[in-house]
Amino acid sequence: MFPVPFRLFFVAVPLLVAAGALAIAAFPRRMTRWQTRGPGGTTQVEPSRMRLLMMRVVGVVVAGLALLMAYANFAILP
Repeated sequence: MFPVPFRLFFVAVPLLVAAGALAIAAFPRRMTRWQTRGPGGTTQVEPSRMRLLMMRVVGVVVAGLALLMAYANFAILP
């Protein structure tokens, strides 16, 4: 039986990963917008539509895997 801090760590990390992945899946444009300064002024760089779609899909997949890991930690570690 593991001490409580270890069990909390093995549950908290997947939940933080899931929260970050869902944030990227929900707001991909806001999370990947860059603003640079060049000689001509300020320029905003935004990703293409396909990259935004892939970020949404990958974010949902990663969040699902992280939540599965959090559930498996409860099932495996008593």
